[in-house]
Amino acid sequence: MAETNDFQAHSISLPWAQHNSLLMLSGDRFPFNANQDYQMPAEKWEASKNNSQEIAKVLQWFIKDHYSYQLPRILALERYYQGDNDIHYWRSDKANNRADNRIASGLPRYITNLRVGYQFGNPVKYAYTNPDNDADTGEDLTDIIEGFNSRNDIGYHEKVMGKNLNNTGRAFELVYIREGTNDAAIKAIDPANAFVVYDTTIENHSLFAVRYYMSTFMDRITYYVEVYTDSNVFYYTSENSPFGEYKFIKQVPHFFGKVPLSEYKLNDERLGAWEPKLDEIDAYDKSLSEMANSQEDFSNAILAISGDIDTGDDDEDDDEVSSADKVDLLKLILFLKPSIVSNPSGTNTVVPTDAKYITKALDATSWQTYVKQLLADVHKDTNTPDVSDENFASNATGVAMSYKLWGSDQERATQQSLYTRGLMRRLRLLAVYWFKISSIKTVDEVENVKISYTPNLPKNDSEIMTNIQALNSLNGSISQETIREQVEPVTGVPADQEKQRVDSQGETNTKDNLKYMIGLKGTDQDKADVLGTSAEPLTGGGTDDNKPS
Repeated sequence: MAETNDFQAHSISLPWAQHNSLLMLSGDRFPFNANQDYQMPAEKWEASKNNSQEIAKVLQWFIKDHYSYQLPRILALERYYQGDNDIHYWRSDKANNRADNRIASGLPRYITNLRVGYQFGNPVKYAYTNPDNDADTGEDLTDIIEGFNSRNDIGYHEKVMGKNLNNTGRAFELVYIREGTNDAAIKAIDPANAFVVYDTTIENHSLFAVRYYMSTFMDRITYYVEVYTDSNVFYYTSENSPFGEYKFIKQVPHFFGKVPLSEYKLNDERLGAWEPKLDEIDAYDKSLSEMANSQEDFSNAILAISGDIDTGDDDEDDDEVSSADKVDLLKLILFLKPSIVSNPSGTNTVVPTDAKYITKALDATSWQTYVKQLLADVHKDTNTPDVSDENFASNATGVAMSYKLWGSDQERATQQSLYTRGLMRRLRLLAVYWFKISSIKTVDEVENVKISYTPNLPKNDSEIMTNIQALNSLNGSISQETIREQVEPVTGVPADQEKQRVDSQGETNTKDNLKYMIGLKGTDQDKADVLGTSAEPLTGGGTDDNKPS
């Protein structure tokens, strides 16, 4: 990950890289070109895509732009997810004796994790339907996809992709062949380390993709660059700078037919889930920090004293002053006496005694109202439910829960459409390779795969069972397969496994009933009717001992 490995990249993502002195909520965040798609005329790329030296020239411009402008934004958003908010870098210019606490909230992490769990907490499902051929069940392809997903721990992979999407608005994954095998694999790539360059047509086809990262070994810094075209992977290295002089290492072909590094988008603008609310998050952090400062400053408030401190020193020779009246300065007790001030006119002015701390009035109620409003705005504008809300009850009905999640579902519908595009591109890349190794008959088979999502919601088993009973009472209008899919959240058993269990149980019950009926006392004809055989005696060798019991 670039943020942890590359200190220079981390430094340019900090607020003071753009400001001499950071003022919180100054209105200046990321430059215009911090989140733009990269494009290049296809004909210019075609002229250079097979020449390693020409590719290096193209790389130098794109990587320099990405490192200088896009990487700082990505790393800043990743910092927020890790709890390293801009409040940690606020130059408040406070005096040395003033409290200067920096408290970062966990709102970005909360929003991202809740969304990822909601969308990807349940596995993405792949079904096969061929509208042109009912006899085509696609069983071979679905088995291949299931095996691929299992070997690559696809459930965790989707969660990592979802985290990157919600944090930075973009996610990248690489399809490749495991070294020394013919096994296709998949890997999520940190958005800080990758980008895709598209053509200038309305279709926005991928021309090539880049993955670059830094490695430090024995105090020697080396940047590694991988360029993925539609047929080859080019490997380069660069010393000290990611956009310095590239040294060509090797060229390796791949077998996916298209650029194997894919970009997913959370939305068309590639904005993170909480990125538009960074101002409110900063304001919340600042408010919490200033409240902590006020509390600490109150504890360290200045004591103002009017009058004179009576230490008893003036009365040391006075026998009438007892030792109890002497002041022990190690004790937190002060004895004050009025101060007498002589005036030029010969009169005296008596200054009354007083001791008090100098503090600012703290309006805790207004502060709490302000903080609650900031939180409410963040939750509302990001369509993220506040599960700590007392109205978000655990015993809420499905309908009530649906209304609470209505806003989240609207965004999820759009995000799932974009994510499905990425999943289908993944399947098409894999299909090209599977066809080359003769695992599937045609590449077009994957076009019949239908992808579905199941939101990860709190379960109300009683309500689910009531709905299932209602479906089951429709006299065959709803298939048993559909009903098994509905009951899966309650039993935890996948629908296909449930069918196998029911079928297996049915066969066992039939055999048990058959044995029981044969064992009943009756005529040979009765037993023959049960077994579907002739009325000959049911003997194995001629003695009664060999009859079925």
